[in-house]
Amino acid sequence: MVLFYSLNTALCWGQNDGNKTSVNIFMVIEEINKLSTVPLWPGFKINEIPAAIYDSLNTYLLFSASSPEGFEPMKSNPEVFIFKGQHPLVRGNSIVRFGDTWTATSILSNFSRRTAELYNTRDLAGIIVHEQFHIFQRTNHPHWRQNDGVLLFYPAETNETLFLRRIEKEAFRRAVTSEKIEEKAGWAKTALQYRVKRLSQLGFQFAIYEKELQRTEGLSDYIEKIARNMDPLNASNITNGIAPAGVRDLGYVEGRWIAMILDNLEPEWKFILEKNDSLYIDDILKDVLSKSPYDEILFNTEEADNILASVKEDLNNWQKSKKEEIRKYKDEMGYCIEINSSSNPFNIRIFEPLEIEILDDGSVYHRVIFSAINTSGSMRIQDHPCITFFDNAYRLTKVLIMGLKEAPVILENENKFSLKYDKITIELKYSKVNINDTIFSFEIE
Repeated sequence: MVLFYSLNTALCWGQNDGNKTSVNIFMVIEEINKLSTVPLWPGFKINEIPAAIYDSLNTYLLFSASSPEGFEPMKSNPEVFIFKGQHPLVRGNSIVRFGDTWTATSILSNFSRRTAELYNTRDLAGIIVHEQFHIFQRTNHPHWRQNDGVLLFYPAETNETLFLRRIEKEAFRRAVTSEKIEEKAGWAKTALQYRVKRLSQLGFQFAIYEKELQRTEGLSDYIEKIARNMDPLNASNITNGIAPAGVRDLGYVEGRWIAMILDNLEPEWKFILEKNDSLYIDDILKDVLSKSPYDEILFNTEEADNILASVKEDLNNWQKSKKEEIRKYKDEMGYCIEINSSSNPFNIRIFEPLEIEILDDGSVYHRVIFSAINTSGSMRIQDHPCITFFDNAYRLTKVLIMGLKEAPVILENENKFSLKYDKITIELKYSKVNINDTIFSFEIE
């Protein structure tokens, strides 16, 4: 399976933009140590999973059996290793390999760039634990890996698909916030009914993707929110819910909510999943609810009508907004690069699923980051939009980059071209080039 990962939690792929955080790294480390005594998940041991943290001055490595190249033991705490400055592998909240060892990484920040919420030291510790849990998943349940590439081909949004997604989410919201067990179970049953109907209308790969997403990102989000002692509704509406970004976001939120609902309805559910890790968490909930004596709770006509009305309005506004955004992008002054790679497609390295739009011709508009590689070279486009085209194997066959302030550098004697400015880096070999004023078209073979 081809796999793609977004670097999550507050657009964290950035380089900290030179901002100095006022967070005390040692207070964060203390919070992580406190959380290591909390039974968050069976077999999940925080203090056995390395974590590398950049605090805008230096990079600190915790829970590592050895010091990778460039790290030295701290004089005040030999169990913590320090790297002067920002380690090149620590680019945000993610997981990377330090040699053969999976390591959680994080860049400390005072607030979330996506939700604008202010972070305290426990919040930052919880975010790091989120990434550590991803390593636990990868180590103990290696098949728990969703293919984000399916979002590049997600079916076009309609009033019905958005309505079903929103009413499903609203039912889960009512379930997770209900205090009475009969209301919690009743709304959960209703949510699952809408979910089953919605997923049955999708292709198999999209339905499985959503279930896998709940099990990976949803559970990691659950672990984070429990570690941070957050309200279940925290950061539950960061997108408009429209596909494909809304689908990706929903996996985090509903995965978290289902886990919290199961905590109340079946406290042993984590052990059930550990015993049979081929299960999906919504299937566990379905099985638990099948034994519940409580009936589903239905939306009244007015509630359903209000949701449908908001769906129609939001979908119409989104279509207009997307059309205008793309028009402005294509009309931007500057250089344009068109890279055609049908005969030598690129493999995707990274993209941000929460910041893409699928266009009418099937191409994908990336707002913030896209990176790919093939035998001719590589490209990384960050903080600048681009439009991509893919084949059925999720491989890049064409990319358009518009509104560039600099022209690519062409080395004709080597059949190479490059572009390096701001956060854009492209270095590729080409077989053919055509230049028409400010438009550069390259054929890649």
